[in-house]
Amino acid sequence: MQIRGSLRIAIGLGMLAGAFAAVTYSWTFTRIGRLDYRAALIAKAASFQGVDSELSAEMRAAANAYTMDLLPEYPANPDVRIEDRRIPTPDGAEISIRIYHPIETEREGPLPFYLDIHGGGWWMGNGFVFHGATVDFAARTEAIVVSVDYRLAPEYPFPTPLDDCHTALSWIAANGAALGGDPTRIAIGGGSAGGNLSAALAQRARDEGGPEIAFQYLLVPATDLSGTREWQSYDEVGEGYVLTVSGMEQMVAAYVPERRERMNPYVSPLLEGDLSRLPPALVVTALFDPLRDQGEAYAHRLEDAGISVQLHREGGALHGFLGSPDRARRVQALAAEAVRAALHP
Repeated sequence: MQIRGSLRIAIGLGMLAGAFAAVTYSWTFTRIGRLDYRAALIAKAASFQGVDSELSAEMRAAANAYTMDLLPEYPANPDVRIEDRRIPTPDGAEISIRIYHPIETEREGPLPFYLDIHGGGWWMGNGFVFHGATVDFAARTEAIVVSVDYRLAPEYPFPTPLDDCHTALSWIAANGAALGGDPTRIAIGGGSAGGNLSAALAQRARDEGGPEIAFQYLLVPATDLSGTREWQSYDEVGEGYVLTVSGMEQMVAAYVPERRERMNPYVSPLLEGDLSRLPPALVVTALFDPLRDQGEAYAHRLEDAGISVQLHREGGALHGFLGSPDRARRVQALAAEAVRAALHP
């Protein structure tokens, strides 16, 4: 009797597990395509949390920790030397940078630079959260990567984050030779808010006559913060897929409190009337990302302006490729190859 009872329990648990798997697997089927299984679990869990939280220091720390838990793992690489520095800003403050210097390459002569601008909605994150991926990126591109820890909103709204990125770019141009690099070859890039800042920085460097940028990598970028256009991706995946339209509005309000300022092309790069004379670009978007359409719109406008652009959309993925580690690694390899080709022609 005891054996039969245990068997019935085991069968019942098995049926329960099967039912749970069937239900969760069904979450991957959507009206616009299949979502990766782990990404679907993350999206569903996020939707249970309800309203967006206040952008506090405590929330920032929790969000950074959560992001680190979801990042794909990369092996340690002793062939990349790491150095932390503080550099001065024009307003009398200091910001942190981390330098990733490949020490074992087949290249002769000084290496080029890549300025890494992290994402996080302008209010969270730092480049060092993505340390493993950045080490891997430096090794793959054979470039000295400088990751900038720009100051964050709401404590430091626009233009401070962009100014800090410009400070880092100017510092590379002025000090790159002393680091053993070639500051005449600089690429920039970043994801999400980092993609927004990268696009804006490329425009600003063009407008101000330098430093010259050889390439821009825009990963799931926000290119229009104005709120003046309707996007199909907002309607399709604006709620229920981790990054929400309401959440974005909250982050934009923290970064650019003055609504009229959101029409500034350095805030909304898509609104710039003249996109000529900008560096070549790789733009990567994700199917289940509310920012998908505006990222692709920016790529098309760059192309229309005569800029060489590679546009890559990754299906089955959320914003930032949360829950899709294989896709994240594939995109990382794609971006590293594009940056490497641009910096080592």
